[in-house]
Amino acid sequence: MAFMAENQKIDMKLRRNVVFCLICVAFVVFSGTSMATSNSVKTVRTEIYPECALNPESIIHLTMEHSARIQAARHQLESAEYNFKLFESRYTQFSPLKMGSKIERDQNSEYESELTVGIEKEYFDGSSVSAGVGTRETWGKDVDEDSGQFFRTRIQFPLFSSNRKLTRMIQRTFEENELYSSQLDYVNTIRGTIRNSLREYYDYIPRVQTLERLRAYKKDLVAFRNCEALSDRSDDCQLLDGEINLLTSRIQGWEIKVESLLIGIERWIGVPECEKYTVDSIDLDFKKMDYFGEFYVSAPYDEIYKRTIENDTELMVLKLIKINAIEKKHLAHEGKWDIFLTTEGKYNFNEHSDHISQDNYYEVSSGLTVKRFDKWVLRYTIQKADADIFYIDEKMKDRRLAMAADIRQKKVALLTTKKQVLSSRKSFESWEEIHRLKRESFLQETATTEDYLQSFRSMVNAMADRLDYENEYFDTIRDFDYICGTYFKALGINVAQLTNNGE
Repeated sequence: MAFMAENQKIDMKLRRNVVFCLICVAFVVFSGTSMATSNSVKTVRTEIYPECALNPESIIHLTMEHSARIQAARHQLESAEYNFKLFESRYTQFSPLKMGSKIERDQNSEYESELTVGIEKEYFDGSSVSAGVGTRETWGKDVDEDSGQFFRTRIQFPLFSSNRKLTRMIQRTFEENELYSSQLDYVNTIRGTIRNSLREYYDYIPRVQTLERLRAYKKDLVAFRNCEALSDRSDDCQLLDGEINLLTSRIQGWEIKVESLLIGIERWIGVPECEKYTVDSIDLDFKKMDYFGEFYVSAPYDEIYKRTIENDTELMVLKLIKINAIEKKHLAHEGKWDIFLTTEGKYNFNEHSDHISQDNYYEVSSGLTVKRFDKWVLRYTIQKADADIFYIDEKMKDRRLAMAADIRQKKVALLTTKKQVLSSRKSFESWEEIHRLKRESFLQETATTEDYLQSFRSMVNAMADRLDYENEYFDTIRDFDYICGTYFKALGINVAQLTNNGE
């Protein structure tokens, strides 16, 4: 019976303590709910672009908004960012509710219970601060019953460079590498997808112009074949019919190419129906002061190289990794010890001993935790950091050399292609004039059909060559836009900030 009475007494005291803590929990939950409500974030829905013309600028924006490939990379980056935040929150987390309870019994059947509830904040270097309230009870046979409530705070921080921070930084490196990789993938996906969209566009422009010219040549050739001057020249008409059929087949081949490129534009932009959009052409007039691509033609090598360096994400990521390696090396030099100072304060109130109220009082304590680490582990950490730094320096050096060589090659190709465009235009004009003269001679029967058709084919081929060189010019400009980060400027994206999310 005495044992049952003792258990009932314990149950009553535990229930009273639980009620006290539940009141504290309700306060914390209510405060948290209010904070979540006041800090709620509204999501903004992006509207679909209206019908517009396809040109280099609009393609950049349309691809950025509609490309499923870019959206997938963005969500992958968000996942990596949240994963990194999840990792850091494990070491820098705020615990809005921390409960603890204990009950002790000695050989004399004396009991002591304690129940606490509070909050705690931990930091990356191992520092922590906590605060809470609690209640305690003491009872037993032939023991004065004591009870009371208290408020307790506890602070812990490193006095010396913490080895704990070094260990956590090494662990964080693996998480950061995944984040940096996702950032690099996202930026490169934007650049690559827009580049592919513009590649299809720049290929489409000269090819659709070629197709239109071929159709015009066919129409002119059919009209010429049916002119009255050739009505009695059946052999010549038969040769002209053969050329018309050959031209028809060539036109059909170009129609396939043009349709395929239009589908390619649609695919990379992510717009389901390109028919809703008109495709703008580019007037490549080198006589204008600000002709298409003029900057890359006239700008010195150093200026283009500077733009390329400023927007190269791989160099940015390598710099961040190097900064981390230097920090780990610094911590390893000073991380031989783990010395933490802990201070604790406790204020006791509502104290009762044998049902008699006692005066309030406080308690203060402090202590040191000292830990010495293996020097070989630190030495290997320093050596690894040195190797990482040397590797990154050489990697960055090689990257800059590769970019410099690429710019020089593209610069030479661009200047040469410009000359080819200009010379091919002159060649085309010459063949147009030759064809005009051969046509007149053919009508006057002073030139053979073969001479006329040869001049016609040479004119068509010169036209196609001229547009092919323009296509190569567009492609080189597209490559310069790609390596110089022109897409990001048009989209208002700061690449340096984007690759600093993990900092």
